[in-house]
Amino acid sequence: MHNFQDLAARLLALEDRQLGAGATLSDIEAAEHLLGLPIEGGYRHFLSRFGWGGAGAFELFGLGKDVPPYLDLVRLTLSERHEMHPRLAPHLLPLTNDGGGNLYCLDARINGEPPIVFWDHEIGPEQEPGLDAPNFAVWLGRLL
Repeated sequence: MHNFQDLAARLLALEDRQLGAGATLSDIEAAEHLLGLPIEGGYRHFLSRFGWGGAGAFELFGLGKDVPPYLDLVRLTLSERHEMHPRLAPHLLPLTNDGGGNLYCLDARINGEPPIVFWDHEIGPEQEPGLDAPNFAVWLGRLL
């Protein structure tokens, strides 16, 4: 089991990292309001500490005054919900894409520490995305 402090240290130790300055509580609350979803658990900690970022080709969507437009969580989530086909289910919060149009998402129907699921854009809007990890910390730890 990973905790966020360990994950943050691992991220900071990567030479090819790109990390934001962090999102404020008002940034996170505004995103929750605009998206109609709670942002909880390890991902909320990540947003507070870094806002956005990753290492190498792996990049997490996020928030904050310095988030690049192509990683802006609110903009990307709304685009996936309204412009893409199939449309992303409203209870899913995308974290990153796999480069092929598929998304790793938080399933916000679960409170506290939501699981990470894999949204396959070829299956369609009525799919029940497959479980990828029980929570954000386990998922990110595996990627690092």
